[in-house]
Amino acid sequence: MVEITILNRRSELGRVVALLDAFGAEHRLAPPLVADMQVALDEVLSNVTQHAHPDQSEHSIHVRLRMVADALEAEIEDDGLLFNPLSAPLPDLRARLRDRHVGGLGIEFIRNLMDDVIYERAGDRNRLVLRLRRKS
Repeated sequence: MVEITILNRRSELGRVVALLDAFGAEHRLAPPLVADMQVALDEVLSNVTQHAHPDQSEHSIHVRLRMVADALEAEIEDDGLLFNPLSAPLPDLRARLRDRHVGGLGIEFIRNLMDDVIYERAGDRNRLVLRLRRKS
């Protein structure tokens, strides 16, 4: 397991990319698996940095990477506003573009990209777990 704490700034996301790349190399993970997790982590962390802290002050986001059986797992924990992405309404992909609401596509993309997405609120913290199994 490896972990990193970043600040709620978009400029910090590169540190997570580097950590995941090194973790993937160490565990000999297939590049497409690492790339899929990179996309999901970027979407989650971008949302946290943009929306979770309306006070605009500095906050920490904790990211943990580990292998669990045959799966790459990323756990993201923050002290932002309570937000369960799994309860967010699904976007209406059949509506015309100009009639669609902004937002929701990233969460739906993550749901489809990952094998498991688990959310829990623990005290004043959001905890999101993304799990992606190795493909045989």
